[in-house]
This record gives sequence, C-alpha cells and structure tokens, in this order.
Amino acid sequence: MHPYLNFLGRELPFFGIMVLLGVGAGSLIIYLNCKANRFDSTDPMLTACIAFAGAVVGAMLLKPLINIIGVIINWEKYAQIPIGEFLAWFFSETVFYGGLLGGIAGAYIFCKYFKIPFLKMADILAPAIPVGHAFGRIGCLLGGCCYGIETSASHPFAIVYPERIDGFAQFTAPAGIPLIAIPVIEASGNLLIAMIVFIFSKINPKESLPGQCIALYLVLYGIQRFILEFYRGDLVRGIYNGISTSQIISIGIVIFAIGIFSFGRIKKRQG
Repeated sequence: MHPYLNFLGRELPFFGIMVLLGVGAGSLIIYLNCKANRFDSTDPMLTACIAFAGAVVGAMLLKPLINIIGVIINWEKYAQIPIGEFLAWFFSETVFYGGLLGGIAGAYIFCKYFKIPFLKMADILAPAIPVGHAFGRIGCLLGGCCYGIETSASHPFAIVYPERIDGFAQFTAPAGIPLIAIPVIEASGNLLIAMIVFIFSKINPKESLPGQCIALYLVLYGIQRFILEFYRGDLVRGIYNGISTSQIISIGIVIFAIGIFSFGRIKKRQG
C-alpha cells in the first residue's frame, strides 16, 4: 500500500495520479481509434471530455446515495468518527459504476444537444473506458481500497498490505492479512476486455451496427464485475440477501447492453 507520492515535499495521492494517467491513456486510445478508422477525432474527444466530467460527478455521488440509509441506521457507530474523517470518507471515495452511469448520461446529453450520433460516439470511446479503468484499479491497489477477501498466504493472487497511519486505516484494507488482490485481477480483466472490444470493432466495421462495441463492453464488464464481487472484502458492500449493490447494477447493465444489441438488429431488419 503506497497511498501517497512524495513530490517536492508534498504528498500527492497515488489514486489521483493513476486516474490522470488513465485519462491520458484513454484519450490516446480514442485518438488512435479515430486515426485507424480515418475519422475526425474532434467530436469523440469533446464527447469524452463531457463524459469524464459526468463520470466525476456520478462517481462521487453514488456512494453517498447508497450509504445514506445505512449511516442513518448505524449512526451510533459513525458518530464516534471525527467529523472531518467522516466527511472525507463519505464524500471523497469514488465508485466506478457511479462514474460509468454519470459518464454515459453526460455523453448522451451532450450528443443529443449537438445532434451527434450518440451510439457511434460510444462505440469509438468503448475501448478507452476499460483501459482508463485499469489504471484506476492500480490506484485502488496503491491506496488500499477495493480489496479482496482473506485468503491463504500461498494463494497466487494473495497480497499483504502494510499498516496505514494517515487516519484512514479503518476504511482501507486490513494490514498484515493475506487478501486476494482484486484490483490487480480486475485491472488485468479490463485490459483483456479492451483488447476484445477493439478487435470486435475491426470486424466488418462498415456493416457493424451502432452501439455494438459499447454493448459488448458493458456485457463483458458486467459479467466480470458480478463474479469479482463475490471475492471483494470491503466492509461496506451494500449487501441485499447476499447480492451486493454493484452486482445489482451489473445485472441491470448487462440487460441494458443486451437491449442495445437487440434494438440494433431489429432496426436493421426493419430498415
């Protein structure tokens, strides 16, 4: 666990650094994708900027919206935490699914307003999302969040986190215990998804239907996230009858993506 980078006497959060690197890598993927398809990169880049702004808002709001009821019910527990640390925990942690939903909403509104084909833009951006997300998950690894369940020290994906002394120890991975390195597994899976989506986009691109690439990404990530949730060890998972909040969202995401596939094919047959 290395939550901070000491730079010129200042401690910079590694998670933020990795997110910025992810944004840069995602932007490069978008540019290369446009260049490979001889497509003007202006609209995709603008759409990506608006999507990122929406993603930041969505990522910061989803956790408070999900946890507000639990905080109210267990207020005696949370009241023991200093107000500054509580607010930092309540509002500062970002949630990927919130960012994904916020990014999609932001991109849709932007495309709708400027009459840009949304699904076409989404397909161009699709390979960049898991690439940027992979960098973010490495940031999670360094920050000690999104950790896995306890396992044996001999497990091939076991990782032991050191003690954290900055006041956030109760919100991050427990020290000295072998845990499954979920951030590493998910980052690797995201890069594999990006490769699959990129290859898929090159198969008969002239005959492909709008929305197929983004739908493929949503299906693959939704399935991956649903499975990995069983191995997450975070204290707050929003569990409902054994199913976490993220698993519920994953089911909705997959159903939505299948709807995009079906709608595109039905529309093509009718046309």
